[in-house]
Amino acid sequence: MLNPDDRSLYTGAVTPPPGYLFDQAVATTYSLDLATVLSLPTHIALAERPSSAAIDPIKLLESLRRLSGRFSVYVDHAGIKSPSGSNVLFGLLESMVIPTKAPRGGVFHPKMWVLRFVQPEIDEPPLIRLLILSRNITYDRSWDISLQLEGRPGRRYVAANRPLGEFLSSLPTISTQPVEKERKVQIDRLADDLRKTVWELPEGFEEVAFHIIGNKRKAWSPSWSRRMAVISPFITDEALSWLSDQTEELVAVVSRPDELNQIRTETLQLADKWFTLDEAAETEDGEEPDKQDTVGLHAKVYVAEKGWWTRLYLGSANATSTALLQCNNSEVLVELVGRTSRVGGIETLLSENGLGPILAEYTQPDELAPVDDEEASARKALEKARNLLANAKLKLTCEADGDAWRLSLVSTEPLSISGMSGFKAWPITVSKDRAKDVFDLTRYGFAEIGRYATESVTGLVAFEFVSVIRKLSLRMVLNIPIEGLPENRDDAIFKLVLNNREGFLRYILLLLGEYTGGFLNKSGLFNTGNGSGSWTEGFTNEVPILEELARAFSRSPDKLKDVKAVVNRLMRDEDSKSIVPKEFIEFWKVFEIAMEEADK
Repeated sequence: MLNPDDRSLYTGAVTPPPGYLFDQAVATTYSLDLATVLSLPTHIALAERPSSAAIDPIKLLESLRRLSGRFSVYVDHAGIKSPSGSNVLFGLLESMVIPTKAPRGGVFHPKMWVLRFVQPEIDEPPLIRLLILSRNITYDRSWDISLQLEGRPGRRYVAANRPLGEFLSSLPTISTQPVEKERKVQIDRLADDLRKTVWELPEGFEEVAFHIIGNKRKAWSPSWSRRMAVISPFITDEALSWLSDQTEELVAVVSRPDELNQIRTETLQLADKWFTLDEAAETEDGEEPDKQDTVGLHAKVYVAEKGWWTRLYLGSANATSTALLQCNNSEVLVELVGRTSRVGGIETLLSENGLGPILAEYTQPDELAPVDDEEASARKALEKARNLLANAKLKLTCEADGDAWRLSLVSTEPLSISGMSGFKAWPITVSKDRAKDVFDLTRYGFAEIGRYATESVTGLVAFEFVSVIRKLSLRMVLNIPIEGLPENRDDAIFKLVLNNREGFLRYILLLLGEYTGGFLNKSGLFNTGNGSGSWTEGFTNEVPILEELARAFSRSPDKLKDVKAVVNRLMRDEDSKSIVPKEFIEFWKVFEIAMEEADK
């Protein structure tokens, strides 16, 4: 049923299958690492397979261009993590990353992807891929679970898909910011496809259903069962007691040691067996736990047996009161039904062929480690400050200041943050070294955060709080509406990444579908890396770009429209003209004339 040796990569799950092209995608997540988001576009848009090699910024720039308007990530409004490094390309993620609030006041917690792939020049319905996960869009190395379903939309709506389609359609209505019209159209189209899709189920399973928690008052409960097992990293006494009432026998609970240590003794009588992950399974290959964002158990699974059948529920919902009883969080669960003889059951789950090798029986310690009241108080103050800031109606103003831009934070409502000795902010396109104190935001509702180059201007702003007690810190990122964004900001990023003639030519070849890596001369160095030297003697000896343009004109003329857009974008800026070789301009004029003649 669940084999820890069967593993998949996030990047592989979002890569188009052979012969397909990416068309549309919507993802939901509780927490988000922007560096992780930045690592996905080459796999989604260019269908590159997972690799340990560093991401080429030229490819990444083109991937982001292709994804613009077609890839949206809805994230909890307080769930964007502060990246460890800076990158000007983060600015291009502003419109893709959409902060969202759970309708009933909890956290926006679903982990789901809906992707649409098409086959060029083949007249058949698109391929819809659905991912239901327990994993956020982060670099976490925890033990998670995912389900990948694929299918094609038919002519009729599938009743089982209705909750999922309605949930997807509702996302723009619970965003904390207005959602662009094209993204609303995108999500309505995907939701319609989703509701008509017949899924290819995993081997042995015969039925599928979807459960949305927290969007309506109707609560979810598992079907009555004879036996049940629960896997959840976070648990509460009340939720476990409720789950035990849904079954004749609560066979096993798998959770984290620190969570189990907090459970009441009488609650431990509800289940026959209690497990944690074996210490050796917490990390891989000798990794240090504190070097990872999140380690240990993070999967959420409910296994129920009744008669000849096994029901498997998996997704985002923890066995906690907030998720299952109060239903304040937004959650997504998928239910798979199959004959126990074919898909296994609880015994299979806990056996040597299942999770058995990575589980350890839990024993309640004689004494619990004393609670550090000061640290708990400091962390509580940090969480309160984070929530206050996330719920504040902030905006960012951008004003020209010489050859740079001055950014200022403005709070439209009073912002009362206490218990902090430090409160700083900086755009995530620059390093934390440039962070500015923004306590004036709480005093006057206004705080400047510095002067920045055009390419560094962004509404994605990182904040750091430092508590008075223990000097503990907490970082977060908010996607803040920006007034006065420079019209040429994206052009400035574009120019910075292309940098020189070689970068320009690499990008042109990528548009033509012929660039696969760096261009090396016999000495192993990039040709014309400083933008100087003879272009015809250096670059064209190794890469016949004229021939590639001619091939594109005869076979794929639409590619030349992308080339034209790039050339026009650079030529309208005096500072950017220098990276376009004169020799290229001379014969490009010939192609422009030919394109005009072909359009007549």
